[in-house]
Amino acid sequence: MVPMERPEEAILDGSASVALTSAIEYGRNVGVVEYAMVPGIALMTRGFAGMVRLLFNKHLTSFNSMAVKDPMSPESALMVMILAEKHDIEPRIVRVPAGATADEMLAAADCALLVGDDAIFEAAGHSSMLDLTDEWEDVVEAPLPYMVAWGRLGVLTQVSIDEINAARDEAVLTLADRAANHPRTAEANAFYQRYLRGEIDYVLNDEGVRALEAYFQFIFYHAAIPDIPAIKFLPDGALPG
Repeated sequence: MVPMERPEEAILDGSASVALTSAIEYGRNVGVVEYAMVPGIALMTRGFAGMVRLLFNKHLTSFNSMAVKDPMSPESALMVMILAEKHDIEPRIVRVPAGATADEMLAAADCALLVGDDAIFEAAGHSSMLDLTDEWEDVVEAPLPYMVAWGRLGVLTQVSIDEINAARDEAVLTLADRAANHPRTAEANAFYQRYLRGEIDYVLNDEGVRALEAYFQFIFYHAAIPDIPAIKFLPDGALPG
């Protein structure tokens, strides 16, 4: 497994058999190549999952600008959709350097979009914030499919799929030790507690499939993808159920 900035490109050019990406990337590449999801594998979030947070400056009564590190990221796109749908707000996007801290982002705009590790570790000390998953559930009434695993048809075997699922099961067993040994123990343990409460889940089940259907309908309505993709599974493109 090799971390990449744009893992979906490795699927499209054939240099990787499977990639873990934002669910929006699965939808963006409809018709480019024949692909399907890895059954059982996803990052699903519920409630205050803490994976994507919008931090606000203190004492605001409204906001007009949002600092982001990557305006083209799926998280930025999804937050803009949710703000428009739920709050009727279209903030001005302020791009900040990739290494900017939360405080530096808040100095540049009314609010700051924190994603992934930034959301987990840099939100400490800030009390005024929105959680993307919580906002998503208010609008869509379904869990947020944060990431899915997918690849080209005819490349991954059932044996490989079983190995990927087994590796997932082994990895989650290490979360407690990883949290305990992390330099930022408090924040890492808070993440682990959210996993234990089911707010963060690494399994794609029937509920997750229904959540993906709602997800693709929503982002298609907001013109984020060219068409609603079929949800099908490797190794041969079988449909759910």
